[in-house]
Amino acid sequence: MNWDEQMQLWNQAAATVLDVRYKVLWEGQDLLSYQLPANIFLLVVSGSAYVRIDDHKCYLKRHHLLHAGKGMNVDIMPAKHEFSFYLVYYKAVLPVSKPAASLIAQPQSFGHFYHVILPEPGLVHSLVRRMYEEWQQSGVLAQIRMKSMLFEFIYELFSQLKNSKDRGSPSDLVAYALRYIHEHYTEAVSMDQLADLLGCSSSYMYRLFKAEIGKSPNDYIIGIRMEQARQFLLTTKLNLREIALSVGYSDVYYFSRLFKKQFGVSPLQTRKRESEDNALHLNPLNTSLSSIVPPMTLSYNQNVNENHSHDEGEIQLISNNRSKSSMTALVMLCLSLLISACQAGDGINASTESKGSPSSETRMYKHKYGETEIPAKPKRVVTAYHLGHMLALGERPLGAATYILQYSKDAMDTTGVVDLGAPLNLEKIADLEPDLIILIEAYLEPSGGYEGFNKIAPTVVIEANQDPVKDIRLIGDLLDKKEEAEQWITKFQDKIAQTKERVKQSFGPDETFTILNVRSEKARMIYRDRNMGGNILYSYWGLKPQEKVLKDVINGIDDESSYLDITEEAIPEYVGDHLIVAAASSAQESVDKLMASGLWKNLDAVKNNRVYKIDFDQFLFNDPIFAMKQVDILADVLTKKR
Repeated sequence: MNWDEQMQLWNQAAATVLDVRYKVLWEGQDLLSYQLPANIFLLVVSGSAYVRIDDHKCYLKRHHLLHAGKGMNVDIMPAKHEFSFYLVYYKAVLPVSKPAASLIAQPQSFGHFYHVILPEPGLVHSLVRRMYEEWQQSGVLAQIRMKSMLFEFIYELFSQLKNSKDRGSPSDLVAYALRYIHEHYTEAVSMDQLADLLGCSSSYMYRLFKAEIGKSPNDYIIGIRMEQARQFLLTTKLNLREIALSVGYSDVYYFSRLFKKQFGVSPLQTRKRESEDNALHLNPLNTSLSSIVPPMTLSYNQNVNENHSHDEGEIQLISNNRSKSSMTALVMLCLSLLISACQAGDGINASTESKGSPSSETRMYKHKYGETEIPAKPKRVVTAYHLGHMLALGERPLGAATYILQYSKDAMDTTGVVDLGAPLNLEKIADLEPDLIILIEAYLEPSGGYEGFNKIAPTVVIEANQDPVKDIRLIGDLLDKKEEAEQWITKFQDKIAQTKERVKQSFGPDETFTILNVRSEKARMIYRDRNMGGNILYSYWGLKPQEKVLKDVINGIDDESSYLDITEEAIPEYVGDHLIVAAASSAQESVDKLMASGLWKNLDAVKNNRVYKIDFDQFLFNDPIFAMKQVDILADVLTKKR
């Protein structure tokens, strides 16, 4: 794309905003064959999706922006469980009398397709969000304001793209890599992700980084994480596991080894030394604190179990050659300082408690949007997404989002759970008077952002892990239902063990499996080890994925994605000895058409009668209630023919 040409075009344009929308699509809620009524900008807020615009195909995720022209056909298929985005519809024309009209030969000057990764996404995101909020207003002044905001958005977009167009030079590539690493060091940043983001090969990116910085990107990331962890150790009371998680490590032992390798001492020893230094500095007998108190001989005893040995001794507080009066005065001084310190300490504790420190009724909870004081035993909970998780723990939420309620109504008892709408209705939530709100990120944007919810009740924003064990532990912790969560996990593990034995008796150790989802004539997906039965098949039961499924899908696609979007012609490359076909009832016509094709009939799995059908809707969600049912369904389907 020639950005200079586009800038000249917009400099002469008259433009009008036609609509601004915020949408959340869930996996299975595909937007297919939608013909654009106007030009659009699409800005991704959360999640990821496969998108087709006419003949263009791209994979969109957070901070990506796409432009498409009026009349183009759009297909959007969420690749993560949820995909949220803004759509800005606009019309732009060039004055006929202006010579700029001859600058662009194409009749639809504003109708080009392009897809970019924003260098400074926060600024663009803020502008589009303000446009969405302003669009809710009415009147001429609001329309004028929208025009000015559109051009403000255009200015920021092309300013960033112009400044980044030369980033293919080595120094610029490394500079962008550094900025990305500093913004995302708590996440799993791989060389492939970094290279893909910057449009170069991973080997080239590695060589440039090593040449300019003197260390590999991975070593640089570890250095940033360890330095941040050291600051947490010295300035906070977070425990070791909390610190490890905050800098991107789920394994606290691995984190500790890296920390010791970086600084030469373990994390706990770092905190201990800092504590001892502070104690020595605050000790009223420390002679360095005052030139008035005469120096006293001290023998410092430090016991450190780190391959070092020190002589043990006692601290000699008062020497025998002092007079009784001086000794008495010194003792009185020490006592008075000690009492003052204790009183000050009590004051500090009381002050901290009054400011929201954990008590018997509340506790501090760290989540994606910071640290929030929440009830230790919440009783009135609103959850947008984790309906099944709460019900599995014997807790009925006050309300849940429309889509989650609609999807769950046939699988679980949702009686009394209020439909909170889509987007979530803040007034409805406030009327319920919750003492805790549990959200995932996709629900924040259209309802005023995090603060809008947090003003109603303490609000935590957590991930939808698509892992029933991880998620029920997370909700069990939030609701003070840890014991109930572990009981459910034990039952689930027992079910996995029983069905695994039954399934493994039916198949050889080298037989391979593939999960194919058919949604429409154009939509064909190969699923990984996350949902749609893939977690049960590959992770829980340990059955073998087809070789290309393992390489291209399970190990090869972006970690956010649940599946790989493929063409119909590529299906034979991915089909193993056994083929599981997932489809909703609405896609039956597309399934029948595929099964009538010669391509289908020539598959070995089809010829050998090793095709198994499951209901897409029953396997889409991974909450504990659905998960229990999915294990039995899949075991029955696979063993029925054996």
